[in-house]
Amino acid sequence: MRARRVLNLGLTLAVLVAIVGLYRLTPTQKDIQDPTPVKGIIGRTVKTPRFDLTVSDVRVGRKLRIPHSTPDRDTLTDFVVVDATITATREPIHVSNVRIRSSDGVTYLGANRNGLNEVDLTGSELSPDIPVRGSFVVEMPADKVPGATLLVMEKSILNDLEPQVTVPLGPDAPKVQDVVALTPASDT
Repeated sequence: MRARRVLNLGLTLAVLVAIVGLYRLTPTQKDIQDPTPVKGIIGRTVKTPRFDLTVSDVRVGRKLRIPHSTPDRDTLTDFVVVDATITATREPIHVSNVRIRSSDGVTYLGANRNGLNEVDLTGSELSPDIPVRGSFVVEMPADKVPGATLLVMEKSILNDLEPQVTVPLGPDAPKVQDVVALTPASDT
């Protein structure tokens, strides 16, 4: 009788351990709805089913010069300008979800300044197989750039399981310029 109790207790514990293990391995709602990361590095093309992206440079400045617009834009932090080339692969698209996540987990959204929509890559309609060179602009402190990651997606809402390009911006602090000048996004 005692052996049977020990066996029942052992089986009960095994079932409880299995339940806890399965619970921890089961994807959460957040896991199911998160975008799918597509990792890249500066200087290499990152391919997703909807677009290809190549980050070529990262510049930081206290002010931002937008072509055909005066005065230069000021910010309470800094302007981080990520120069890139992007190509739609299937159909015309707009890339509207650009952010930078710092190494401490804070996420900074793309700048929404007057005049940027005419020169920033987020304001460009991307036609299939035509590379467009330009920049993404994010306002954030320059000291948060080392270890930060650029995050780029096509859509800003309803992006469950959509590809999200993630490009580390490097471990070193970029030189902070007084003024960073943008050039209009253009076909290459």
